[in-house]
Amino acid sequence: MTERMDCIVAGLGAAGSAALFHLAARGARVAGFDAHTPPHTHGSSHGETRMIREAYFEDPCYVPLVRRAYDLWHRLAAESGKTLIEETGGVFAGRANGELLPGMRKAGAEHGIAIREYSPAEQEHAFPWLTPDADMQTVTEARAGLLNPARCIRAHLDGAIARGAEVNTDQPVVSWKANGDGVEIETARGRFAVGRLVLATGAWMTEPLARAGVTAAVARQPLFWFCAADSTAARAMPVWAVEFETGRLLYGFPDRGSGLKVAIHDPGTPATPETIDRSVHQREIDTIRALTDRYLPGVFGELIVTATCMYTHTPDGHFVIDTHPQHPNVLLVSACSGHGFKFASAVGEAAAQWTLDGAPALDLSPFSLARFARG
Repeated sequence: MTERMDCIVAGLGAAGSAALFHLAARGARVAGFDAHTPPHTHGSSHGETRMIREAYFEDPCYVPLVRRAYDLWHRLAAESGKTLIEETGGVFAGRANGELLPGMRKAGAEHGIAIREYSPAEQEHAFPWLTPDADMQTVTEARAGLLNPARCIRAHLDGAIARGAEVNTDQPVVSWKANGDGVEIETARGRFAVGRLVLATGAWMTEPLARAGVTAAVARQPLFWFCAADSTAARAMPVWAVEFETGRLLYGFPDRGSGLKVAIHDPGTPATPETIDRSVHQREIDTIRALTDRYLPGVFGELIVTATCMYTHTPDGHFVIDTHPQHPNVLLVSACSGHGFKFASAVGEAAAQWTLDGAPALDLSPFSLARFARG
């Protein structure tokens, strides 16, 4: 890299690869750096599938962002010629006093999203593979579906390279220093001057977030793939989730080549990128097996393979997408608290707009650092 760049993107996972793509698409001189060779399995953007949902139970404020993400994923899929997104529909079960269904209904009411309610008899007829508890209710959302994270990242990187971006793999950004004119970047192989810096390093964001006044915590999450008792039905299933305890979801996907994937969405166990336990233990297998036998009896066969990934939690479970409070030419894009991949296409576009236009087109104020200062 011999000339001054408009922007450097540190981290080329979900959000970073998208930011690189959209910056290059706008004609910016941009380079990306990653500590590994993406798409890889060291961070938070792997595991064959990620869920995408429109009736966003976490907060209705996410709906405009996820709607833009849907559009951009479909556009990227058309450009790449790859299957990146599938709108399979989604089936969701939980209790009236939980977080999942009330949140979905609120998002649906505020944004005009059709959510179909099922009586127990209707649910049993439509989705005989699902057996909710007697005090649970079941709903469906038509646009829910899945993304292939490795293909999505590869498509963003290929598109960025085709538009002139530089991609530097196995070369982490080890330090940076902002000044009035830009940012000085040091990597494992050299130093570079740049106008702006986008930090999107996922689980490696805890230190820059701490410098910005936010304590983020990394957590380990195990993933599981099982043989399907009925392979034809397994391919035709929608995505699904069951809130078996308040704030804890058993969720899963149809078979897309590696078996039926299932996992638990919850706070996870503390970890760091350097010390995470990559092994999945028998007690964790026993827990997931007990839950699948309870809610999807007869669906899951033998265990095929396991994996782990990382969540990076903020104190309130919502994203951080904001300029650094001491360095306005540094953008923090991370700490998505385990539910961020689906938004990456739109977050990358917003990062490019911030860099080139001074502000994103969508209102991202709910993800600002100011909320932590307010207490």
